[in-house]
Amino acid sequence: MACLDVENPWGLVIIASAFWIQFMAFGMATSFGVYIVELLHHFDVSLAFISLIGSINVGIFLGAGPLASILMRKMSYRRVCFLGAVLSTCGLIVLPFTMNMIFLLFFYGIVTGLGYCLLYVPSHTMSGLYYDKHRSLATGVATAGSGLGGIVFPNLVQYLIDEYGWRGSFLVVAGINLNAFVFSALLRDSPLQKKQKAKEKLAIELKEIKRNESSSQFEKESLIKDVNASELVLDILVAKEKSPEKNGTNGKTEANGVNISAVERQSLLTSQSPDEDVNSNSILSVMLALLKNVPFCIFVVNNVLWNFGTVIPLILGPEYFTTIGFSQKESATLISLFSGGSFVGCVLGGVFGNIPKINRIYLFIVVNLGVGIVGLFIPLEIAHSMVGLAIVGVIWGTMFGLILGLLVVVTADLVGIHYLGDAMGFLMLANGVGCIIGPPIGGWIGEATGSSAAAFYVSAFTVIVSGLLMAIIPVSRKVCKTPSKKEQDFTTEVAIPVG
Repeated sequence: MACLDVENPWGLVIIASAFWIQFMAFGMATSFGVYIVELLHHFDVSLAFISLIGSINVGIFLGAGPLASILMRKMSYRRVCFLGAVLSTCGLIVLPFTMNMIFLLFFYGIVTGLGYCLLYVPSHTMSGLYYDKHRSLATGVATAGSGLGGIVFPNLVQYLIDEYGWRGSFLVVAGINLNAFVFSALLRDSPLQKKQKAKEKLAIELKEIKRNESSSQFEKESLIKDVNASELVLDILVAKEKSPEKNGTNGKTEANGVNISAVERQSLLTSQSPDEDVNSNSILSVMLALLKNVPFCIFVVNNVLWNFGTVIPLILGPEYFTTIGFSQKESATLISLFSGGSFVGCVLGGVFGNIPKINRIYLFIVVNLGVGIVGLFIPLEIAHSMVGLAIVGVIWGTMFGLILGLLVVVTADLVGIHYLGDAMGFLMLANGVGCIIGPPIGGWIGEATGSSAAAFYVSAFTVIVSGLLMAIIPVSRKVCKTPSKKEQDFTTEVAIPVG
């Protein structure tokens, strides 16, 4: 399957939808800091409590990934996104009527955060399911929406606050968020999902055959054992759906000019029974399979440490920049440069990850370590000028975006395409944990040491440790036998709901 393949043109629509969903979701999440000043003036609460609302929003946005994965197994990806659009829009549209901070914490922190999670996980996963050879480029372009949202939304929100006040700005943002319904509606099933649905549909038909077919049980079992699983059964079913079925004599079905008896259709199925196939794709069995995948478990821990380290500069950076002599406007400009670098990095991550000669795991490790090393320059006085921090910010943001662009494709490399949706749920939980605990611990370290720079040193060293941890994966593969692609896919099909 090729990128921009004329056989799969809807993949471009999926990428565009995922791009704009991330643009809105991450843009709104990163712009909450703009509201903090207004909320401090309006409500008599501490800065720590208001900051906690933003942390809860991001934490649930990322940490509710397993819930999104469970829903994706129970219903179509499109329906999960519609649910996310409903929750996020409802959470935003009631904010202009906020009477106290508990109200804001519940509707913005929890409801809107959960809604954006249900929008992000299915759309981002589907951008990876539509392409195989160029999956890295597809997911990289989709992820670039988060970087662009981080550039546009804070400035847009500030303008809306100046024009309509903070209550009115929430109402406008809620209106913008209604576009999520449009982008969700565009999320058609990928060819892989359609094939799995076709197989499940045939399995249901075969249960009826078992009950109604006049052939003896011995004849059926013999055919099942003698014939191996074949993609032909899927092609037959697709052809049958495209042309009207004609029922012939002797219990045969004619599909697109091919006569297949009921028992012959059953023999084309995999030797694994439909019930066994369902059990192998149960939530518990998938969870156990992922936990047995040691490289993926290492990747999950890496994501916790990575997000712990990288969220500290993004959340505590504006306040730190003002303490070293920069104005609030200059601090906002520096954060925008971080986001601008992330936008470019997401696309570059997709491009580099799509080059066959580049090992994506090695690339991920090198860039991961690079983010930590560059992060060490943020608290150094040698970089404490507008130009110096701008250069550091662009480089740091670009490498940060590279990691985001590689996230889905590296996950697919570790667990296989069939487990991509479930694995993304676990990674989102890991990301949420890191994002929730990072800023509070970073702030506590700064207060305990009396130095705001201490939090940034801890941040950088944590990111470096996460990169060194990822290096265990290629080392272990050198020492142990490298699993085949089939073993990495766990030889099971992705669970796709019908309907």
